[in-house]
Amino acid sequence: MIVALFEKEDDLRHALRRLRAENIGPIETYTPAPVEGESEQSVIPLIILVAGLLGAAASFGLQTYSSTVAYPFLIGNRPDFSWPPFIVTAFENAVLIALIAGIVSFLLVSRLPLLYAPVDEATAMRRASSDGWVLTVQGREAATLDRARRLLHRLDAASIEEVPE
Repeated sequence: MIVALFEKEDDLRHALRRLRAENIGPIETYTPAPVEGESEQSVIPLIILVAGLLGAAASFGLQTYSSTVAYPFLIGNRPDFSWPPFIVTAFENAVLIALIAGIVSFLLVSRLPLLYAPVDEATAMRRASSDGWVLTVQGREAATLDRARRLLHRLDAASIEEVPE
């Protein structure tokens, strides 16, 4: 893995464009702020929405089944399918399921808990959360890493180091 440190965000964006144009392996960035122009799309809100809707539908369906099919009781001349009381429980279950799905999906998407990663050994990573703009290029082939290293030298990276994976 090649780890490159850039002093400015513009330099990092330029390097990302060049590396992607050259189609050089998977690239990850570690930055103190979101990189302008990069995609910030996440699948987590969609997972939360779907889980909440499914939780509400499952809760409403279970209550409907239990009061109309499994245990129909005639109480106070009320119909078997009296849906207004089901709304509150369905909403509560939707929130509960959405919250659990949100936490689990966040952990999965973020690959947490990750207590150690080889990239943490790079000296450039010490500046990634304060004032450094770091990118990593991962590759299994030595030729790919050599191309990436030469390109990063031409792009005037502040430091370039190789970290074993």
